[in-house]
Amino acid sequence: MRFPEFSMERMQSTWEHTVTYDLSESGLEALTLEDAVRDLGLLAKERLGYSNGMGRDATRTAVASFHPEATRDNVLITTGTSEANFLALATLVEPGDEVIIVMPNYMQLHGIARGLGAKVKEVWLREEWGWRIDLDAMRAAVTDRTKVVCVCNPNNPTGQALTAAEVLDLATIVEPHGTWLIADEVYRGAERVGPETATFWGHHERIIATGGLSKAYGLPGLRIGWMVAPPERIAAAWAMKDYTTIAPATLSDLLAEIALARRESLLKRARYLLTERWPILESWAASHAQDLHWVAPAAGGICFFGYSYPIESTELVDRLIRDWSTMVVPGAHFNAERHLRIGYGMPTHTLRGGLEAIDRALVTLAD
Repeated sequence: MRFPEFSMERMQSTWEHTVTYDLSESGLEALTLEDAVRDLGLLAKERLGYSNGMGRDATRTAVASFHPEATRDNVLITTGTSEANFLALATLVEPGDEVIIVMPNYMQLHGIARGLGAKVKEVWLREEWGWRIDLDAMRAAVTDRTKVVCVCNPNNPTGQALTAAEVLDLATIVEPHGTWLIADEVYRGAERVGPETATFWGHHERIIATGGLSKAYGLPGLRIGWMVAPPERIAAAWAMKDYTTIAPATLSDLLAEIALARRESLLKRARYLLTERWPILESWAASHAQDLHWVAPAAGGICFFGYSYPIESTELVDRLIRDWSTMVVPGAHFNAERHLRIGYGMPTHTLRGGLEAIDRALVTLAD
């Protein structure tokens, strides 16, 4: 296996703790430990031995509760959604298999599929339709040779979410071909408008849903994710996990249990922050309406902007980092050139400062 460079993660890992204004993040302002745990003494009593390799029973049961008809036997706790995605795909795909990725997308599964030797096909959301899914294109793409279809819903980087009807339609298209569907649902619960996004889980027996605490819950530093799948896929993923992280971090697993017991209040916080901060980004974008185009995001602390400036996205972001200590994500990192993903879920002083820095950078493009 030889995995391609994960350009976005390499950029963020290099610069996120160095730049003054990091607008590349797609989650929300993180909770403090004191916010997350009302009784800090509880942590003092926890023994720091290895945790259960599958995750605490209570944590798995909590995850199952918001996936219809799932039980804890359908849940594996992982080190972030990234590990869940890796285990889900790596235990299904062999060299030569066909994998379809709904694009644009977080490029992890795209890169993993290529690294595993799969043939990758892309089916693109239609920007001219407001980044909606083209179900006819998906019907044409899926065949009996298709091993897996991968979708991110709500979508990264566009912030759009499939309707419950579209979720059902996509699951229905995949089912007759014996194809698996992996749904990265890490932004589920981070809706700015509308109800909580419908999960793919439960529409048929070859669906795997992944998620985690890093986005809507404001707890990225815990590195807790999950995989919800039929028991035989959970068993296969757990067996591979023996070669990766073995078990969740003990304190993180405990904190996940505590957080999921407060799920409704944490999701209410997420909606409040998104509602409060979106107008700042929207107002900024409106001041650049001549050069930017966008669809207001439905979910996630991100907006995907197309632009008409005479510069490619990676060069523009390199300039922002180098000259203005500000980072956003270039569209090239999603195979979508002349776009930028800008996050707005961070503290307002960071958001405003970063947007002001981008303004100064854009002035130089006109010189």
